[in-house]
Amino acid sequence: MPTKIIAHGIAVLFLVSPVLSGSQAVPPASTQTGTIACRALETHTDSDLKVTVIVFHQRDEAQRTQLAVLLREHSGEMVEVQAGDGVWHRARMLRLKSCFGRGLLLLPAPAPFSERAEFALRLPADAH
Repeated sequence: MPTKIIAHGIAVLFLVSPVLSGSQAVPPASTQTGTIACRALETHTDSDLKVTVIVFHQRDEAQRTQLAVLLREHSGEMVEVQAGDGVWHRARMLRLKSCFGRGLLLLPAPAPFSERAEFALRLPADAH
């Protein structure tokens, strides 16, 4: 099943559809709560499949190791992301093995934030 999810996610990367635009402020990162400040590198939405795929990495160099550990230990699991609207959205997070330090998020469409937007990432409260 994870292979199918990855295959669909990669296929969606090649589809270009409009996504939400505009800059949004991201909440500050907090290592005490396990929140990592991230930046979207690419966002792709497929309205037929009703999925958004986001390629991302850490916003701050200081959290590179923290994100790398999270990606290694929790790839394929559900996480939560928060953009400037303050709402936490559930997403499936996958580690991109071919691109060190990058992750892939699968979310229901439409995307809660646009390409190059900053967002907070954390494990769900029930995972702690």
